Amino acid sequence: MSDLLGRRADRFSHLAAGNPLRALTEVIDRVAGGINLGQGVCDLDPPRPLCDAAVAAIGSGTDRQTYTPYRGLPELRRQIDRKLSSYSGLEYGEDGVCATLGSSGALFAAVMALLEPGDEVLLFEPFYSYHRSVLRLAGCLPVAVPLQPGDWALDTAALRAAITPRTRALVLNTPANPTGKVFSTAELAQIADALAGTDVLVLTDEVYEYMVFDGRRHVSPAAVPGLTDRTLTLGSFSKTFSITGWRVGFVAGPPEVVDAVGKVCDQIHVCAPRPMQRGVAAALADLPASFYEDLRSGYERRRDRFCDALAAAGFRFARPEGAYYVLADYSAVLGDLAPYDAARALIDRARINAVPGDLFHDRAEGVRTLRFHFAVDDEVLDEVGRRLRAMA
Repeated sequence: MSDLLGRRADRFSHLAAGNPLRALTEVIDRVAGGINLGQGVCDLDPPRPLCDAAVAAIGSGTDRQTYTPYRGLPELRRQIDRKLSSYSGLEYGEDGVCATLGSSGALFAAVMALLEPGDEVLLFEPFYSYHRSVLRLAGCLPVAVPLQPGDWALDTAALRAAITPRTRALVLNTPANPTGKVFSTAELAQIADALAGTDVLVLTDEVYEYMVFDGRRHVSPAAVPGLTDRTLTLGSFSKTFSITGWRVGFVAGPPEVVDAVGKVCDQIHVCAPRPMQRGVAAALADLPASFYEDLRSGYERRRDRFCDALAAAGFRFARPEGAYYVLADYSAVLGDLAPYDAARALIDRARINAVPGDLFHDRAEGVRTLRFHFAVDDEVLDEVGRRLRAMA
């Protein structure tokens, strides 16, 4: 390879070492009978109306396979706006919605449109590792704000201490990956109070919005006084409809801001895939309210079964309030290993894969956690339970 092709941009440096999450997926894929509870692929069946509409869009001959507007098909934007209004109490209108390549694409486009290299951006820790990676790729400076260990409660003092004159945004994930934390209305009000008088934007990631447990409810930060005028709402249908590979998400907010983000989307990927937009629009229009309640209750049931098995094996954790992940301390089961080594040990002992917990922290020292997902069908979950209990 020539020196020219061997060069890498400085902003790529944090990606050069590779992604342990994907590396461990390759390891477990080579293990006979291996079960991958690492990457959150959501291995469940998508709803039939969604698939039927996408297939019809490809094969009917009535829908030309051309680009859509960069903001997405009008019918999809109308359905997203309707969903935001009825479920989250957000009133943006069709022009306040832009379809994106998943919530990751929404975040990247928003960061490129609204932030400058060198801007500090706050992340609640443990954080979703891709959020930090996107920020670093854009030249921003991620600043970790630790949640209180144990129950992951908001530490308002830590938030206030992290805000500096260079702080330009806060990325807020609720329900959260990897902890399953659901930010309450009271905590969101405390965040609003801490940000009062600043010009800090709030970029939310709400992809697990329908997965909230034990009688809790999802509260969109943009619906909370003090956050409404500074918040851009990001979402996706990957987890709601079990279509992680379809890559259809959205950004919603004031139309002029959303259009700026949409113009960046136009440059990055032109538009989200047309047939997948058709499918999501049909699902949003046709699925009854019972679909979302069944989704929630099904995941709550899986959470309880999986957490019971983890506890029986000796893992320690806070039972997640939402999403479909558990961040668990493995010390009593696997010993004082570094997280990657612990993940390999779990594969060797139980043929189960998880994600090393240090990926979700600013500093890896002392982290002794693994992240598991439980978005699998009952038969797989039964086998996971047997293997975990056999480790006790």
